[in-house]
Parts: sequence; structure tokens; C-alpha cells
Amino acid sequence: MIEEKNIKANIENDLTKENKKYKTLIPKVDIVFQSLFGKNNPKITKSFVQAMLGEKIEKIEINDDKELIRSRPNDKLGILDLQLDINNNEKVDVEVQLLNKDNFIRRLLFYLTRLYSDQVKRGDEYNEIKRVVLIAIIDFEIEEMKEIEEMEAKWKLIETKYREKVLTDLLEINIINLKKAKKEYKKNSNNEKAQWMLFLDNPESEEVQAIMKENEEIKEAIVTVKEMSEDEKMQRLADLRWKAIEDEKLIRRAGFKEGRKKGIIEGINENKIYNIPINVDTIKEGYPILCT
Repeated sequence: MIEEKNIKANIENDLTKENKKYKTLIPKVDIVFQSLFGKNNPKITKSFVQAMLGEKIEKIEINDDKELIRSRPNDKLGILDLQLDINNNEKVDVEVQLLNKDNFIRRLLFYLTRLYSDQVKRGDEYNEIKRVVLIAIIDFEIEEMKEIEEMEAKWKLIETKYREKVLTDLLEINIINLKKAKKEYKKNSNNEKAQWMLFLDNPESEEVQAIMKENEEIKEAIVTVKEMSEDEKMQRLADLRWKAIEDEKLIRRAGFKEGRKKGIIEGINENKIYNIPINVDTIKEGYPILCT
């Protein structure tokens, strides 16, 4: 009797597992991104980075120590999403940023310059310094890229008058906008960089389902993400992280609306003081309808 109960319980547990629906994790969430790309999945990581750089990778070393080295105890600590040594002559850092935080560009420069300067210790020769490329994948628009139609913008040190003159190629920042990936893919469906961006944004989209039929590495990445999605702990952590991101977006939007509304009201009051003719129809949620 006891054995029958145990068998029945095991069958019910197996059926529960089979029927349980796991929500596919979103790879662009930092905790998922860091788990997917790294030493545990070298083939996927190599293919991804190769597409990001647009160059053949012969040798790749994945650094799992994501903390930037502090020169002094009080130095600011940076946490990297994915850091690699490529072909013994290039250091690459890939960062995914879903929120447009204050001083975003300065933060990128901090990472870039620290990765560059940390290569040289006392007594080392400067010719030992490797080229450093920082790839920032963002899910928002920045002022510096508003007039750029392409998905990616590459930034180097150039001469201001003779803009084709590059001082050095040892430092480079590549910024890739996830929101422009679909447009880039429609222009050229063979663009592997756009394919990976669509995967990061939504591995279950129609475009990605089509891509995986041609791109074996992305197909493998999808399988890996689905396997990760069955881990309840990872699901919980990813859900909490996603909720925190969405909550911060809401707070930022609310703060923007409130600040704009306050500015509009102050502007209207100033107009009244100086007798500038302006008729206000309504102010709704921080967006004015002004009738002159």
C-alpha cells in the first residue's frame, strides 16, 4: 500500500512538472545576461562577441571576475557584465543598460579608462597595453544618437577639425540601441548583430523564431535560456530584477511629469506677471495644451 502511494505521488509530481509553464527569461536583464554569457557557455559567448565585434575570434578568454580592480581602497568599484580578452591583443567589455541613469556616458568612460589603465603596473612597458573596446547595449534613446538612424554608433578619439583623423584605435566605445534592432534586421536579415539584439530583447518573437532556423548559435542560446527558465531560483531573481527596473522607470516618468507640470505652471505665472498674452485650455498629466 505504501509503495503504491509513493508510485502515485511520483507520477503526480512528474505530471505537475510537465504541466508547469515556465516563463522564458528575458536575456537583456543583467542577471540573465551574465548567467547566459560566460565560461559556462563558451560557444554561445564566442559567437555573440564575434558578431558584436565583426571580426574573427581565434582565441577568447572569458573573465568571470566582474569587479574592476581598485587602485586605492576608496576608489569607486565597477561591476562588469561581460569582460573578455580577445586574440591576445584586445580587451572587450560588454555592458547591457536598460535604464538611462544619470551620467551614463561618464560611467562608460570610467569603465573604458579603468580597463585601459589597469593593464599597466609599475615597471611595465606601455607597448604591452592592449586595445580596449567597450560595447554598451542600451534600451533607451540618448541625445548623442538621436540623429543616427543606424542601430550602432562607434566612438573614437578624433581630431575636431579633420574628423577623419583618428588619434588612436586603442580606445573605442560602441553603443548599440536595442530599439533600432528590428529596423536594422528588416533592412538586412543576415545582419548577425541585429539578430543577437532581437534575441536579447525577446527570444520568443517571430523574428527570432525565423532566425534560429538559420543561426545555430542563436538556436543554442534559445535552448539554454529555456533551460535556465526552468530554474525557480533564477526565475524569482530575474522577476525581481525586472520588477525593480520597471518600478524605476515608472518613478522616473512620474518625476518627469511632475517636474514638467511644475515648470509649466511657473512659466504661466511668469507670463501673467509680465502681461504676456497666453490662454491656457488645460494642463493634463504634465502635458499642456496652450491656445494663443
